Amino acid sequence: MTYVIAKCPCHQAGASKLIDWASSDDGFVITRSHKGFKHIEMLVDEDNKTVWLYEQWDSKEEHQAYLNFRMDNGFGDFMGEVLEGEFSLSYLSNIGA
Repeated sequence: MTYVIAKCPCHQAGASKLIDWASSDDGFVITRSHKGFKHIEMLVDEDNKTVWLYEQWDSKEEHQAYLNFRMDNGFGDFMGEVLEGEFSLSYLSNIGA
């Protein structure tokens, strides 16, 4: 299992737009149907602008295939409209401690 944490530092209107997108027909409905998907949560920082995604996938490769699918379908342009800082992504493994 691969854990993914994505940090999306949005401007105020961008955070609202990203949250609305997540519950739209193009949002997490599609994410949840992608091969290797296990779980996703959207969290908002105290500033109400920084959006965090906590995800679980079968593998890093399946998550990267999903990201490529999204980028090929215009998600990069959408994120360019909502971000005010640099998007970051971390892949983590559970060490069982």
